[in-house]
Amino acid sequence: MNASVRTNRKRGRNLKGWRACVVGAAGATTMLVSTACAASEPEGTGSAHSDRMNAADPAKPGSTEDASVVEPVAKAAVVAFSNRVANFNVHNPSRVGHYDRHLTRIVNEIARYRPQVIALEEICVQETKNIVKKLEKKGYHYYVAHGSVQTDSWACLGAGSAYGNAILSAAPLTGIVNKRYSEGGSEERGYVSAHTTVAGKKARVFATHLAQSGQRDARKKQISELLSAAKKYRNAIVLGDFNADPAYSEMKPMWNQFRDADPSCGPTRNRPPCQATADASPYRKKFDYIFLRKNGRYSAPSLGVHPTYSDHDLVHADLRVR
Repeated sequence: MNASVRTNRKRGRNLKGWRACVVGAAGATTMLVSTACAASEPEGTGSAHSDRMNAADPAKPGSTEDASVVEPVAKAAVVAFSNRVANFNVHNPSRVGHYDRHLTRIVNEIARYRPQVIALEEICVQETKNIVKKLEKKGYHYYVAHGSVQTDSWACLGAGSAYGNAILSAAPLTGIVNKRYSEGGSEERGYVSAHTTVAGKKARVFATHLAQSGQRDARKKQISELLSAAKKYRNAIVLGDFNADPAYSEMKPMWNQFRDADPSCGPTRNRPPCQATADASPYRKKFDYIFLRKNGRYSAPSLGVHPTYSDHDLVHADLRVR
């Protein structure tokens, strides 16, 4: 059974079937790791491209590779939950006219849930760097893998033009690969992946954003390309906004090799108790996933779906090595 509690919904959403794990000083004691552990170098091969960032106050409730690693600063850091992974589509349009507030909202969500790893979608490279700085001021230490898939000056107005996905990790990221899908649909899409450490074990983490509604054929091809890379790793964790309901036909290949952290969701289970994560028509749907390999070593004894300012909820899972 998943350990969870009901949380209030914003914008008048139905509370039925919605759960969120408690986060705070009391709940953190069994999941906290030392700063040394959080910053330890994971095993793995390949080169790294990472910026060092910081995470929250524990007292408060085409392929490219690069070979640079920025060392953490020598100061007391807030510690992430070493077994927690999360996904969050930050809703790029929310930034228009409210850039500073938009960044602050993202920082606050990360600080509230303190994941070891979080994937972000609809994020600009410069925005991610600015988030790093804001988190650092709060005492949060993270590394980042940028997953830019397109150049969009309008989407990144005031923050450059490189736009796409990102991975933030409390442990170093190595072997980073940023890939643009061969078919993006109405706009370019892709994934970024890297080795890091989750629950004390080496994992390969993927962050992706698939084509939006009405583009099933594009999503089908994107999932095929994503799986061709992810299936190579027994401990692959795939995080992202798939823009697809669990029962959509293009999702079948994912379900063949992966399972979602929410055990109520599956290829024939797309309504409550499977928890919706995104505003959609004619009703809210599950679009945001934390996929774990069926034959992998991770299980997800608890999870949370949390309403935010975005049209997507922040989704997190606390993993256990089995």
